[in-house]
Amino acid sequence: NEKFAIIDFESFYKLFTNDEIGIMKKYLAIDPKKINYKLPFIGFDDTPKDITPILNQSYKVNNEEKMLRCQYLPTQTFSAFIKLNNAMNEEIKKNLLVLYGYRSPARQVFIFFDILERIYNFDLNKTLRRVCFPDYSEHVCTKRQAIDFTTADGIKSEDFDKTDEYKWLQKNAKRFNFFESYPKDNTLEM
Repeated sequence: NEKFAIIDFESFYKLFTNDEIGIMKKYLAIDPKKINYKLPFIGFDDTPKDITPILNQSYKVNNEEKMLRCQYLPTQTFSAFIKLNNAMNEEIKKNLLVLYGYRSPARQVFIFFDILERIYNFDLNKTLRRVCFPDYSEHVCTKRQAIDFTTADGIKSEDFDKTDEYKWLQKNAKRFNFFESYPKDNTLEM
């Protein structure tokens, strides 16, 4: 469901049992500072009214076209992204795609529990290194909207810093009010 990325808590909780909701609420009640969480508190807003869906983004890997899931950005951020992308295309003939944009606080909770179970076999510490609490995620806070980019060639985060697109962003992103929050090997990791 493409709208799951912007689901509100009321609708989200309807998908779960009372026991599951209780576990999620216990997670949300954790005070990250009491567990030495290093990322800064940002806060979050309910899903903004002024939000733009980004549909039909595709990239090619080994001549096979792949589609990205629908992503969302606050309309002002989306406009800045379009200007940035147009300038990049004009200057180096490359384009960026939005791999991950805005997600609601409820969606952030879902991602936490999905990764906790599916990837880290219920290892809380490993999951906390990878998934932020909603109040600490730039993907959830429209005032500091995070965008994870991929290239039109499908190059994602682990190798993104080796691309021409990344090099261009390093020199030009500030012109469009974008900046890199957490470069590789930053000191804020848990």
